[in-house]
Amino acid sequence: MTVAILARGQNTALPVASSYTVVVSHAAGPEVDLVAFQLDEAGRAPGDHAMVFYNQPAGAGVRWSPPETAGGVTRHRLEVTPGGWASTTARVRIGLTVADGTFAAVAGLRAAVHGADGELYALDLGTPDVQDALIVGDVYRHRDAIKVRCVGDGFTDGLRGLITDVGLTVDDEPAPAAAAVAVPVAQPAVTLTKAKQISLAKPAAGASSVDLRKYAVAVSLVKSGLDGRTFRVVLAIDCSGSTKKLFRSGVMQRSLERMVAIADLLDDNGEMEVWFFGDFPVRSAPVRTTTAPDYLERQAADKKRAEGGNFEPRVMKEILDWSTAEPSPHPTLVLFWSDGGVHAEKQITELLVRSSNRPVYWMFLGLGVADYGVLARLDNVRGGVVDNAGFLPIDDIDLLSDDDLYGQIFGTFVSRWHTAAAAAGILHS
Repeated sequence: MTVAILARGQNTALPVASSYTVVVSHAAGPEVDLVAFQLDEAGRAPGDHAMVFYNQPAGAGVRWSPPETAGGVTRHRLEVTPGGWASTTARVRIGLTVADGTFAAVAGLRAAVHGADGELYALDLGTPDVQDALIVGDVYRHRDAIKVRCVGDGFTDGLRGLITDVGLTVDDEPAPAAAAVAVPVAQPAVTLTKAKQISLAKPAAGASSVDLRKYAVAVSLVKSGLDGRTFRVVLAIDCSGSTKKLFRSGVMQRSLERMVAIADLLDDNGEMEVWFFGDFPVRSAPVRTTTAPDYLERQAADKKRAEGGNFEPRVMKEILDWSTAEPSPHPTLVLFWSDGGVHAEKQITELLVRSSNRPVYWMFLGLGVADYGVLARLDNVRGGVVDNAGFLPIDDIDLLSDDDLYGQIFGTFVSRWHTAAAAAGILHS
């Protein structure tokens, strides 16, 4: 029987079953450990009880089994029973760590999901080398189905990388000699300044795409003088009829993943608020780096509700109303995706002028090699207190490097507005 292989980033629905078993195998050699995290809709672990590993082998609907070695092959098993999950659990993340080395020394690494009748899908983890921790994949609930996603991204800081990626922290107190890892504890409710969070340490070779993007954002923020600043980051996504091909081809999903790295470093809580818009706006769930890979798929119902023509003023007004109804000491950066077809120039211009005395900046981003028309004129609106809008024609986001993308957003547009808004007394920090 031929088993389908899921490439990294690919997902599929699992056949209906009471439980599934994730099996990871490799040649006998370096010590490899399997770990799982029970995550909520935001991709966060609610506390140390949500971690399942050899020191805590069972959680709600998740059970870890000791590895077994036979015939020179070591196998790790994790049983996942969605019907037993806590009400707050939306997904189970499966990870691996290797002791005293990297995965370059682990031969024959393989992962698969099994059902009652045997193997269902293999997960292609690539050929990790410098990493000492990997995210194998996620088993998650999507509407009425249970799905699996192959991830295959890794870290170079071991278990700590897996733990902090889901919102936990590591107790750095000296551990007893018998303990292999420190037990994670819930992330304290302390907000660090962004200056402390931004690091210019270049990621190691083989680092995940998320880490590479965050590094590019950090460099751009420092170059533009915005390191140490905090914003609320909002994403507005065009859902008009002409964008259907952008959604089907994955361009919109990849664009979202490029934007969420901005929120991770710049936003006051690491989340990005999201609105879909067509004729009417629909506010959807916030997104962060841990929930970005399948975000558009999970929020498909909200997207569908927003589909239609183009009327940007409604979503702009709703975002402005939200920024007033839910005030913050930090300014708001709106990343506004559009493929063109904008016709309400007069209403948009009026909104920009009327809101120019407020701490909100509109970064319009053109996508899809379109005739952007009105959009190209929005970064030259006159009559307001400050110029509070910019436009960047991206066309094909896959051809634009992270350095260029983030460098233009912050260096060419946001930093100039920030300086002008501070001088005009619009910003107070």
